Amino acid sequence: MKTLFLIMLLLAGGKARAQYYMVEESPQSPSQKTSLNPLDVSAELISETHDWNELADRVLSLLNFSYSSEKYADYSERYNRAKHFGSWLRDHSDGTCHNTRAKVLIRDSSVQVSFSANGCTVTAGHWADPYSNRDYQRASEIQIDHFVPLKNAYISGAYKWNWQRRCLYANYMGNEYHLLSVYGPENSSKSDKTPEGYMPPNRAYQCQYLAQWLKVKLIWSLALSVSEKKAVEELAQANHCTAAELSFSQSDLAAQRRYIANNINLCQ
Repeated sequence: MKTLFLIMLLLAGGKARAQYYMVEESPQSPSQKTSLNPLDVSAELISETHDWNELADRVLSLLNFSYSSEKYADYSERYNRAKHFGSWLRDHSDGTCHNTRAKVLIRDSSVQVSFSANGCTVTAGHWADPYSNRDYQRASEIQIDHFVPLKNAYISGAYKWNWQRRCLYANYMGNEYHLLSVYGPENSSKSDKTPEGYMPPNRAYQCQYLAQWLKVKLIWSLALSVSEKKAVEELAQANHCTAAELSFSQSDLAAQRRYIANNINLCQ
C-alpha cells in the first residue's frame, strides 16, 4: 500500500509539472492554438480578409487562459543566451551605427541623447525608469530589459523557434514595452524572474507591468507555468487591476504579428 501511494504521488507530481497555460486569443479551440507559433498565426492573419473596423472593437481579456496538458519547458538543449539569442543587433540597412541598445535608449530618452566620439554609443540622456520611479541621466546607469526575459522566453516556447525568430525576439522594437530602458540594479534584481518572483517596487506601475507581461506572452505565443499563471491572477486581484488595464485588442495583436512576419529576415 505504501509503495502504491508513493507511485501515485510521483505520477501526480509529473502531471503538475507537465501543465501550462496560454493567454487565450480567440474563441477557437485552445488545443489548436497552443501548437501555433507567431509566424504561423501571422501568415494566417495576413492571408485572411478582415473587417478591420469590426476587429478593432474586439477586445481580449489578458486573464482568459487556455490550458494544455503538454509538457512545459520540454527543451532538450540547455538555455544559452549567446547561442540561442545572440547579442544586440546592428542593422546595416538603416544607415546608422546604432545597435538595438542605442536605439532603445534614443527612443526612451525624453531629451536628445549624447553620444561618444564615434557617434555610436549613447552616453547621456534622460530616462524615467518605471520600475524604480526615478530618473537617470547617464546611459551607464541604464540597462535594456527584455520584458519577458530571454531565458523565460526560451523555456516557455522559444526553444522551438529557429535562430532568426529568437534573434528578432531579442532585438524586437515593434512596440515600446518589449524592450525597456530601466535602472541597471533594478533590472539585475528582476533577472529572469516571472511576476511570481519579481514585481517592480513602483506600486503604481504594477497593473501595467502585468498587462505588458501578458501581452508579450500572447504576441509570441509563449506559455505560462501553473505557478506563474496563479501568481499573475493573485497579483492582479491584489493590485485591483481593472478589466480595461488587462485587455488587448485583436487589431493590436494582429499588428504585432504582422510586424514579426515583416521583420523576420532582420537577423541573418
